[in-house]
Amino acid sequence: VIRNKNEAKALENILSIITNVYSGDYKEIIIVDNYSTDNSVEIALKYNCRVVNLKDFTYGRAINVGIEAAITKYVLLLSAHAIPVGTSFFKNTLAALTANENIAGIRYINSIENYKRAVKNNFKVLEPLDSGLMAACALINKEVWAQFKFNEELVAIEDKEWSDRVVKNDFQIIDLNETYFYFIKRTVKGNIARYKNETIASNVLRQKEFLSTTVIWGSFLKNILFA
Repeated sequence: VIRNKNEAKALENILSIITNVYSGDYKEIIIVDNYSTDNSVEIALKYNCRVVNLKDFTYGRAINVGIEAAITKYVLLLSAHAIPVGTSFFKNTLAALTANENIAGIRYINSIENYKRAVKNNFKVLEPLDSGLMAACALINKEVWAQFKFNEELVAIEDKEWSDRVVKNDFQIIDLNETYFYFIKRTVKGNIARYKNETIASNVLRQKEFLSTTVIWGSFLKNILFA
């Protein structure tokens, strides 16, 4: 499942790679498209993808719509800017899932800090609000998702909120020793909007709605300065 809006170039890139490298590893590709005005839909159809339109976009709603449409038990979420790496990416994912039926989702290693934490914790995510799934590239167990849908109201970090919720209900999120390229290039304006949304959502999830505006803006500015 790939969420998309006006990302034709990136979409062409990821679909050309996936269909060439992993053609035998998946049942279908679903594009959840937020009414793109470029040629994203034409590109999706060129690669035989199924296109599902979504008008009122939130990250959580796009994920829910995509998973709902999927025909398989396990669903890989991708951004148009995230590309799985290695010919065994899907095979090793399925091997991990087969070995443990209690897995709700898989986070793929995406940094040295992530890798060090995963090794230390025996590849189990122990603090899901901090190090839970990254929806840019994450595997979801649809049977668990059927019990716990993604929050459609949050403006950001819906993946961490979902991770926290399923872990509290005795499912597992694991780190998997597979990776992906994430090559998005945001504008300064885009980064500011991202950090603002993540700051607001993070404070809500941590039940800090009582925080003063000064403290929230302080956290926001810290993200910008030290990102």
